[in-house]
Amino acid sequence: MFAIGWMIRMVLAAAALASTATARDTAPETRLGEEEFISPPAALAQMDWLVGQWQGEGIQGAPAMESWLPPTGGVMVGTFVQESADGAIMFTEHMYLMQEDDTLVLRLKHFNADLTGWEEKDDMLTFRLVAIEECAAYFNALTLRCDGPDGLVAAVRMKSDKPEPQELLFRFTRLAPRADEARNSVSYASSCAQAYTTLDMNECLAGLLKQSDARRAEYLESAIERHADRAALTTKIAASDAAFTAYRDAECGAVYEDWKEGSIRGIMSLTCRIHLTDKRTTDIWQNWLTYPDSTPPLLPEPEPTH
Repeated sequence: MFAIGWMIRMVLAAAALASTATARDTAPETRLGEEEFISPPAALAQMDWLVGQWQGEGIQGAPAMESWLPPTGGVMVGTFVQESADGAIMFTEHMYLMQEDDTLVLRLKHFNADLTGWEEKDDMLTFRLVAIEECAAYFNALTLRCDGPDGLVAAVRMKSDKPEPQELLFRFTRLAPRADEARNSVSYASSCAQAYTTLDMNECLAGLLKQSDARRAEYLESAIERHADRAALTTKIAASDAAFTAYRDAECGAVYEDWKEGSIRGIMSLTCRIHLTDKRTTDIWQNWLTYPDSTPPLLPEPEPTH
């Protein structure tokens, strides 16, 4: 994200500043808390504008991407990917924006492209809140703020002997998900409100997919049993279901590819699979388990998996 690790690896700072820092013709973006400052009251709900995927230029003009999930368990989980000039991963960050003692704190860890960490095993960087405004959060030496309706400014103050603040400044643009993806993700993710991390969310959604698939199998079996005396028809029903699973794998695999640079790639792919599976079950029910008259259907109309 904001290349905070450059404070650790100062050997790269000169090159990074020369290529990405904005000239200080205006007031600095970052703020510093005074010694032993007290963070103001704040809630994660004030950071809802940050949720989503953001893309822009990072270190030395190379592409960078940041993603933030909705709050779960008092934590917003974020990831950042910094590419190199040739399109490879330079480094990533795993971030927790946390509710703590009636205020907010941002903690993060850095990782190389091979997933080895920059910080020691149990160490991390911590940024305490200095001030919060509408669509802006100022942590000690780190800023996140809106830049128009679909822009994000991220800035971090660098260690320097110069009298004026030296900052790395990044401008990102929001990547809007397709409307159906966003709707499905929110709908199914709400059933996993107890999840605290991205891994927890993925495991929860994988459980929902298993549940959705089991119901599809139940409805398919009932449809085939109903028409057991029509071999040609049941063969085609079974073939159509096999074709559905191939389509689902291809479509939701494409969704995963579309989001592969963000931490929510698994969530988006899983919600795609659950949504399509639920729709398939409804189609089976509508086509093969209902009657044209007032006769009750063989199984109840399926509802979205939850």
